[in-house]
Amino acid sequence: MKLKNEIKLVSIRIERSDCDITNYIYKNYKNTNIERLKIDGKTTTHRIKFNSADDMHRALNDLKEISIETVKTGNNVLWSRASCCSACGILGSLNIIILGSKAINDNIIVYKLLIPDSLELKNLKNNLDNSGLKYLIEEISGDNNIKLTDRENEILLKLYKSGYFDIERKVSLTAIAKEIGISVPALSDLLRRALNKILKGYIENNLY
Repeated sequence: MKLKNEIKLVSIRIERSDCDITNYIYKNYKNTNIERLKIDGKTTTHRIKFNSADDMHRALNDLKEISIETVKTGNNVLWSRASCCSACGILGSLNIIILGSKAINDNIIVYKLLIPDSLELKNLKNNLDNSGLKYLIEEISGDNNIKLTDRENEILLKLYKSGYFDIERKVSLTAIAKEIGISVPALSDLLRRALNKILKGYIENNLY
């Protein structure tokens, strides 16, 4: 099978000021941890870890006012889903996988991305340039070790966009296999081979 360009593991810092959730948290609760669990191009689900139960309960009602949905999910933790900011909107619209993100302050986020090829990396840069957002690509790794076939790349992106890798999984392998017309064992094997290549490449590039 034809191989796509080598997959990229990218760390990128983006500056924006239009995330209502982040702006509210950093204005009212210092040293609070915010992660983005799911970005689909239209909405972003934030995981917010507070320093105390009192802070969490005070923020709960306010966040319900500015979000689509906010729920308590754990010890001093809220999940809050809201419309995407400009940065998340761009990332969620592209064929890339967002491995994680961390808010540095109310304006700056560092995203960890899995980008399937050089063309999609170029698309990301073009979209950010056209938006006027300030950004800095801090690191690109994996160039020499991670190669996915077209089919593996297609399956990985399909599972990611469908919510298979979400903490609260939104879809099963059985459902995806039925949708794309292959057996569950075949889909499982494709996924296993793709993840094995990614993990192998990450370890060889970052841990040795």
